[in-house]
Amino acid sequence: MPTPTHQRNAALVGRRDELREIETTLGRAGSAGRLLIVHGDPGVGKTTLARAALRAVEHAGTEALVIRLHPAAHGDPGLDAVVDQVCDTLVEETSNNTLALVTAVRRRQAQKARDRQYHLPVMLETQRAVREAAGPRPVIVLLDNANVVAERDLGALGALLYGLRSDGACVVVSGWMPMGCPGPVSTLAAAADQVVEVAPLSAEETAELARQQLGWPPAPELVAVLRRDLGRLFGNPRAVLLALSALGERGQLAVTDGRMCPTRPEDVVPLPGFHAELQRVWQPMAEHQPAGVDGNFPGEVLAVLTRMTAAAETTVDDFLDLALDVGSRPEHLGRVLDILVALRLVTVDDRRRLACPVPSLGTEMFREERDIARLHAKVVLNARQRVGGNAGALAPRLADHALAAGSELAIGVSRELLLAAARCGGPDDTSRAMRACLALLRQLRLDDERLPGILRTAIASMLHHGDADGLLDLGDRLLPRLADLMPGVQGVLHELASAWALAAFHNQWLGTHVIDGDTPAARTAMRVPQAAALLTLAARVRADPDPPHAGPPVAPAPRLPEGPGGSPAGMPAAHLLARRIPSAPETRLLIRALGPRAEPGAARSGGARRRTVDGPVPANHAELHAALAIGDWATSWEMVLGDRCVRFLDSPLHGYQALVREYLGGSWDAALKAARAIVTDPAANSHGPLFVHSRSIASDICRWRGDPQRAATWLAGVSAGAEGGPLLCWARLGVRQARGEVAEAWRRGWQDFRSLRAKGHLIGAERLLFRVVECAVRAGDGRAALDALEALEELDAAVGSRLVRATTLLARAHARDEVTCALDAYGPLVRYGGRELAFVASMWLLRATGAEEWLLEAWKWSEGMSSRPARRRLVDLAQEKGLHLPRRRRDRSAFTRLELKVIEMVVAGRTNRQISVALARSEKSVEAYLAKIFERTGCRTRVELAKAWLDGGLKRYVPN
Repeated sequence: MPTPTHQRNAALVGRRDELREIETTLGRAGSAGRLLIVHGDPGVGKTTLARAALRAVEHAGTEALVIRLHPAAHGDPGLDAVVDQVCDTLVEETSNNTLALVTAVRRRQAQKARDRQYHLPVMLETQRAVREAAGPRPVIVLLDNANVVAERDLGALGALLYGLRSDGACVVVSGWMPMGCPGPVSTLAAAADQVVEVAPLSAEETAELARQQLGWPPAPELVAVLRRDLGRLFGNPRAVLLALSALGERGQLAVTDGRMCPTRPEDVVPLPGFHAELQRVWQPMAEHQPAGVDGNFPGEVLAVLTRMTAAAETTVDDFLDLALDVGSRPEHLGRVLDILVALRLVTVDDRRRLACPVPSLGTEMFREERDIARLHAKVVLNARQRVGGNAGALAPRLADHALAAGSELAIGVSRELLLAAARCGGPDDTSRAMRACLALLRQLRLDDERLPGILRTAIASMLHHGDADGLLDLGDRLLPRLADLMPGVQGVLHELASAWALAAFHNQWLGTHVIDGDTPAARTAMRVPQAAALLTLAARVRADPDPPHAGPPVAPAPRLPEGPGGSPAGMPAAHLLARRIPSAPETRLLIRALGPRAEPGAARSGGARRRTVDGPVPANHAELHAALAIGDWATSWEMVLGDRCVRFLDSPLHGYQALVREYLGGSWDAALKAARAIVTDPAANSHGPLFVHSRSIASDICRWRGDPQRAATWLAGVSAGAEGGPLLCWARLGVRQARGEVAEAWRRGWQDFRSLRAKGHLIGAERLLFRVVECAVRAGDGRAALDALEALEELDAAVGSRLVRATTLLARAHARDEVTCALDAYGPLVRYGGRELAFVASMWLLRATGAEEWLLEAWKWSEGMSSRPARRRLVDLAQEKGLHLPRRRRDRSAFTRLELKVIEMVVAGRTNRQISVALARSEKSVEAYLAKIFERTGCRTRVELAKAWLDGGLKRYVPN
């Protein structure tokens, strides 16, 4: 971990305007009395701001009598503590002649205590002591945490502060002022000269705060994790600094690609000690709390509530009924909830359901897990008591409480709730139904007549939610046992085997699972044709020389009786069947698209170029091969099945799909961002093909940008025995090429290709072979270039893909200087090969022909690559050919700087009038700007525009 910058400086990030306002007010001390209110949520930095402003004033040479007041500094939030602090300041910072003044104040305090007088005489005596002790010096009073002042003391405190202001003192009061709720700060603010609101930091300011604290710029993944787990505290400096410190102490931060990334983004970010901030707003309620309840109680309540609501839907009534179990009373617990709601740390919807938008607050371990389980069980028992013990009247939401209660709840009560939840069919209940079914499958016997329906619901729900790990575990447990059971239970064997095989293929591509054909689950799955095809595809991708063999087929699954809405009986709802597993013919289509298993030379002996088993290859075979060549399985499945294919939600497959799209499209900054997100994913490892492919593409982007060291760093994260296929070899060859080792590069690349060919790894080998040809030509070894070209021609004959054909033609142009081949290759490369190959082809044609049209094409493809070496090569070649470089035209579709300001203010909720004032334009001009923006983006309302902006849908309109 790098040494963080000084926290005091980091805490002032984004506070320049507020700091200037407070400094200006303090600078007027002595000339004109001022009462300044600084308010904001706990932890936003109110005290830090006031102290920083005071230091700035003192450094400017102002000699003032500074009185710092904290109502709870001596453990007593009353006014006696305030008077004590004033007296202590007068004794420490003034001469001995103030002892008489302090003695007079103490005498007045003693008289008040003896005669039970009001505080007002003491306050007036304190004001006189301060005025006379200060003399000609200005007086600055800082009152921190004013919200803890009791209501009975507010009048006397106000008299003291207003009196000091009338004497010319500058009084700064900081504290929490809840919106719509009366309190000490709100009362003082009614007569304040100025009110400064310290708002949460913006996302950019929070990222800058993290950079100063960590010493490295935070990766977008780290910012996203903080936003996810801090919730509405994202932007709270105290919370952000606590979270970053905790992550660093636990070793959960690491530098990747020059940015600080979380090493375990799946874990909830810890937030130790933030409950202390709640004590500052809890003090006024201390007199109402039951015996045995201390200042940690709000933090304890919040931690317990956060953990309970994360596990199960909890209502206000559920939680208030637990008052005695948490050591409180219902009315007292209700007041605590009111404060937490006012702080917006707890929300209540129209159905009285509680939610805690800050998951990090649940990491404080005030209670053991068993205690939380008992509270969940108590929720169920209390609800059961309210309905008179009628289990059928209990809400299905209580099933989650039963699951969280575990052994603390009787098995009979728990099973009733789980069966009710498993029968729920609404789209919002699928997660609960899945959890209930999985729990029941561990409890019920295999011969239970309810098992087929529950198992079918579990499979559909897990496919719907993309729970690949759960499907693997379920299949490993049940597949071998279901194969020998009665036909009624055996009917779901086909569904479970196919779902298990698809999950195994998915996790094998991630590198978290290796399919072993000798396991009982795999042997059973190979008896189902649909599952056998998927397992064969997995073996083909892994280049397994001994793929699993199908055993005797299981009897075909009987047609299920249909229930309401056309869904099978026993299923929760038809919407769970919307995503289905590919059939055996559809999977075999992908197997054929991967190319033949034999060496490509065998294809030259004759025969059809594209052999099929179940019919002709579809028209999109070229797009399918291009996607498979770069390992984009998400796009490949979509091409075969369309929108109805199973999608594993939150899977890195979708992140890699976005990475490939941005890479081929030339948005390489976005591609690198996607690569960083993938390699820091919870499932990331150093050997999984998906993660190796991601690192390979990111490495090649860095190579093109003239940073071979950074390119090598990306590949250094790949383990030694990783099977990265042609793409990894292609990236390694590129790094050697960037270092100037062209002779060594083509030799190693040729060796890698021969090794891959022996294993049957042919898909995607065209990129590797073309780079071998390119390096051999640059090294002046024509024989090696022709050998690689011959291998590429054999691959073209075997695969028959347009991308392979175009790459072969471009390689032939490099090796034999055939312009016609390059011209024929250019179109398909533009469509299927991505921006890199299109740029290489246009550069070769520019060098060969000297035509200006190829200069324009190369210039166009270089845009977005942000590659200085590529642009330098293009400029040098243009000068060599005597061509003028094209002028960089501003994209007319991009927003201007003024339009971006208009959009940002619309997103912030500003009206047209407010925007016109801020931009010094008329309202008509603002309306014209908005009309152009709406026409360009297709948005019809301000709400649509704000949503599109926040969702990132307008990125293409933002100029680089």
